[in-house]
Amino acid sequence: MIGFIEPITMLGLLTLASAEPSAVCHMPKPAEIRVIPKTSAVKYDITQTRDEIQRYNIDTINPYGFDSNSHTNGFMRGIIRMQPFVKLDYKNVLGNRALCIWYDTIELRIEIEPEIVIAKEVAEDPCQYRAVKEHELKHVMADRKIVNKYARSMSRKVYQGLKSRGFMVGPILGEDAQKVADRMQETVGQLVELEYKKMEIERAEKQQAIDSLEEYQRVSAICDKSTSASRGRRRY
Repeated sequence: MIGFIEPITMLGLLTLASAEPSAVCHMPKPAEIRVIPKTSAVKYDITQTRDEIQRYNIDTINPYGFDSNSHTNGFMRGIIRMQPFVKLDYKNVLGNRALCIWYDTIELRIEIEPEIVIAKEVAEDPCQYRAVKEHELKHVMADRKIVNKYARSMSRKVYQGLKSRGFMVGPILGEDAQKVADRMQETVGQLVELEYKKMEIERAEKQQAIDSLEEYQRVSAICDKSTSASRGRRRY
């Protein structure tokens, strides 16, 4: 999710962007680039039956052969949201005939709210519940690692992207100020969106690696009772 609102003061990873003074325009302080990763506690939904959770679309690719029937016993869902918040500042110069505009603060929030859904029938069996829960938590941990990885690299990517363009613009005419400010904010959004797309690709690869045939067979073997309800190929 990409959007701009006024920033709030929060602690986080801080990167100092260098000021680039001109003959007229001078940044009073280096721009601050903060990246704030946040992950909520895992929520669990065990209220839905096995038949009900078959309606959900599972993002990972089914590892079983085309001639096999499978059913889902549980899954993890959670959207990673990445929001940039940009604050610009300005100063009138040349007798109020022009302005200087610069980045004051850029704050990037990366958030994930994981939820694990486990079929009601599975949750009623302690062994199956533990086995499926353990597997789904691997998906949660994979997402958290991705969030932490991109939180560390995001400030550097934004810094590099803005450094080539400049952290300050001016002097410019007042009539051009809004257009320039809009572009400065838009550029941050584009840089963040590009990294978000990269993150989504890597996330899909990491999640797919967890849902391997070997992992499904391992989870199934932990407490396979071969009852009519649990017999057959299972997805987690």
